[in-house]
Amino acid sequence: MSKRNMSKRNMTFKSALAVVLSLSLFSACGSSETSSTDTTAPVATPSGVSLADVCPATVVVQTDWFPESEHGGIYQLMGDDAVASKDTGAVTGSLVVNGEPTGVKLEIRAGGPFLESPVVTEMYQDNAITFGYVGTDVAITRYNDAPTLAVFNALNVNPQVVLWDATKHPEAKTIADAAKSVKTFYVYGDPSWMRYFIAQGLITKEQVDSNYKGNLLLATDDAAHQGFATSEPYKYANLETGAITTGYQLINDAGWNSYAQNLAIRKDRLEELRPCLEKIVPVLQQAQIDYIADPVRANALIISTVKTYDSWWSQSEGDVANGAASQKDLGIVGNGETATFGDLEETRVNEFIAKATPILREQGLEIADITASDITDNEFLDASITYQG
Repeated sequence: MSKRNMSKRNMTFKSALAVVLSLSLFSACGSSETSSTDTTAPVATPSGVSLADVCPATVVVQTDWFPESEHGGIYQLMGDDAVASKDTGAVTGSLVVNGEPTGVKLEIRAGGPFLESPVVTEMYQDNAITFGYVGTDVAITRYNDAPTLAVFNALNVNPQVVLWDATKHPEAKTIADAAKSVKTFYVYGDPSWMRYFIAQGLITKEQVDSNYKGNLLLATDDAAHQGFATSEPYKYANLETGAITTGYQLINDAGWNSYAQNLAIRKDRLEELRPCLEKIVPVLQQAQIDYIADPVRANALIISTVKTYDSWWSQSEGDVANGAASQKDLGIVGNGETATFGDLEETRVNEFIAKATPILREQGLEIADITASDITDNEFLDASITYQG
């Protein structure tokens, strides 16, 4: 599919009418029809968990990329009435728990090329955003100008990797190994982890190209690029033009062990959102566990949403099924050091801050003197919710 013009979404989305594709959850591709999206329309009276009196009428989640299995826990909460808009890059429907409406709507916005600025910047520009996907590293680097507070983490291990063609570089087992023979490493923007790798001497600055667009570069170029262990290795192994065996290393295993894709709020909205957080955070915990246990329904929605967006990004049944299974098999989803699912461990965060801060300052960034409590808050988690594997 050809790449379309992904201009920044209209900040008055709630009042706009967009051509949308109705999403079927009975099959991976689903049937579709055109309708209008009105995020202010009333929602059915809930018969299960009620969020109507405590949460915004529409809970908006700004993700960091196109719809994919790593976002599965959020899509698990989307109702059967979901509709997606190619124009806005968002899907909206009832927020449901076990199929029962909660009295509010859920809007999931795509990130990556759909945005002209980072997620945290969007959060401060658009008050409609309730949660944003904010990694610990980003929370540190943006604390001075856009402080955020992570309240839930769905992925205990960051699935991000740097990968390369293993056939062309058979000796490369790590990122540092690959840097000895791979000329160019493509990344999206200016990720903090790449700054760290450069500072550690794993890669030289001259080897980094920040114009990666998410495509499968190894099919045409002898290069390396960022990706997910839960996605790109499978895609390359199933290329129609011929399978490519990839080598890769998790950036977590290379030393950058920040939490990824934390659901975070603007720090200045903590008290405003507190009543909502008390009810919705346990819902988020359980939704991620439910998705890993049975991803079929949410995966169908992810596929349908990607089809509606009609860009170069694609997701097949195999892609999303592999993604969900890999999160379990690779230990991406898990409890961490405690039995509480989704917590952000104080020791791990503080150790990461201590490691990352001097490196980032050496790179010319203004980094605040902070601790884990400045950027994470576990108070809304239900300690009884645990991941059983």
